[in-house]
Amino acid sequence: MLAVAVVVAGFCLLPPEAWSRGPGLWRALFHLGSCPACGTLHALAAFFHGRFGDAMDYNRNVLITGPGLVAFAVEDGYGLVRKLVKG
Repeated sequence: MLAVAVVVAGFCLLPPEAWSRGPGLWRALFHLGSCPACGTLHALAAFFHGRFGDAMDYNRNVLITGPGLVAFAVEDGYGLVRKLVKG
C-alpha cells in the first residue's frame, strides 16, 4: 500500500525535468539506445503535474500507467479506510 503512495508522491513532487539527470535506466542496465519504456518517468511526472500534453510527448504509455497508478492509489486508500473503520 505504502509503495504506491510513495511512487505517486515522488511523481507529484519532482518535475519531469528532474528525471533527466543521468542515463536512462534501460540504457544504463542493458546498453540499449531506445526502448518502449523510454520517457515513462518523464511522462508520469508530467502527468501528475497536470501537463498532459507533455506527458504524451514523452511517452504515450502514460495513458495506461498514469490512470493505473491513480487507480492503485485509490484502491489502497479505500482498503486502508475500510481497515480503519472495521477497527
